[in-house]
Amino acid sequence: MKEGNNRNLYFNMVLGAIGIVLVFIGTYEFLKVVENLKGLFLIMAGMTIIVHYIYQLEGKVGVSTKTIWIKAAILIGIVLGIFYFY
Repeated sequence: MKEGNNRNLYFNMVLGAIGIVLVFIGTYEFLKVVENLKGLFLIMAGMTIIVHYIYQLEGKVGVSTKTIWIKAAILIGIVLGIFYFY
């Protein structure tokens, strides 16, 4: 039963990471149209707080610190890659 719980946890972590990437892409597209620097800082500060909170919750659930940092590095790489190439 523990294996099934781990798979479900990791599946939800992947979905959460995809959701975060989609929110960043939407924010980027919105800010390209609006060109509001104040909005950029507010959105990025809010997203940073949300991502930190999600990682804290994952740590409380029992996800290893190594897994959280690997996921964070992948997420940062994807977001920066999208911003750079898009």
